Amino acid sequence: MRHFYFIILLLAISFGLKAQVTMVTNMPPSVAPNANLNIEVKINKGTIGNFSKYEIEVPEGFTATEGESRTGYFTFEKNRVKIVWVTIPAEAEFIVSFKLKTPSSTGPNILYQKFFYIENGTKKEVAGQQIDVKVEATGATKTLSYLPEVPEVPVVVTNTVVAVTNTYVPVTVINSVQAIPTKTSSAITTSSIAASANTIAITSSNTLTATQAGLSYLVQIGTFGADPGKSKYSDLGKVTVEKDGTVYKVLIGEYPTKEEALKKREELVTKGYNGFLVKYQNGQRVK
Repeated sequence: MRHFYFIILLLAISFGLKAQVTMVTNMPPSVAPNANLNIEVKINKGTIGNFSKYEIEVPEGFTATEGESRTGYFTFEKNRVKIVWVTIPAEAEFIVSFKLKTPSSTGPNILYQKFFYIENGTKKEVAGQQIDVKVEATGATKTLSYLPEVPEVPVVVTNTVVAVTNTYVPVTVINSVQAIPTKTSSAITTSSIAASANTIAITSSNTLTATQAGLSYLVQIGTFGADPGKSKYSDLGKVTVEKDGTVYKVLIGEYPTKEEALKKREELVTKGYNGFLVKYQNGQRVK
C-alpha cells in the first residue's frame, strides 16, 4: 500500500510540473478595426523538449501571417494559427510572434489558445486562458513587446558635474569688481555687485546644462531585440531609441517633473501604449 501511494505522489508531481506550461500574449483588450498588430506569445514550457505545438483559434474576419516562429513551422488555416516544433527551443521560456490583421466589423471576440506536446508517446494538451478582445474605433493600433527588460545598473556620476560647478566661480569678474573705486559703503557695494555677478553666472550655467545635469523623466513604451526606428512612433512626441546592451529601448518625451511625465503616460495608454516612467540625471538613467 505504501508503494501505491508513492507512485501516486510521483504522478501528481509529474503532472504538476507539466501543468506549469503557460502562454501569455500581448494582445490589447481593445483593438481598432483593420489594424495590423504584431502579436507576441510568451511560452513557458518548463522541461518539455520534444515535439510540441502552439495553437490559437481566432474568430472569423481575423487573418494571420508569420512573424518569429523560433525554428517552428507556421501555418494559418481554418481560423487557426499553428506553430509546430519537431524539437522545441531549449529555453524554459521563449517568445514567438505573428502578424494579426483585425476585421473591419466591430464587436466583442474571444480567442482560444492551446499547447500540445508528446510525453512517453502520448499526446498531451494544455489549454491557455481565453483572450477577450473588443474591436472598436477607439481601440489600439499597436502592441507592446514582451522582450525582457535588462536589469538596471546603478549609475556612477562622472566628473561632468564638477566641471559645471567650476563655471560658477567667475574669477575675472570678481577681481574687476574689487578694483572698482567707491567712496561710500564700499563693502556693501562690492558685495552686492559680486552677488549679482554670481547670479548671472549661475543662471547662464544652468540654462546651458539643464538637459545634461538636470533631472528629467521619460516614458518607456517598449524594449526590442532590434532597432525599431523612430518613424513608427513619430506621432507620439519626442522619440528616443536608446541602445542598452543587446536591446533597444523606446522612450517618449522628456519632462522636468514627474507629474508632467505621468500625464503623458496616461495619454499614451489611451493610444495602446502601456509604458512606465524612467528617470535620468546628467543624461544617465538612474533608479
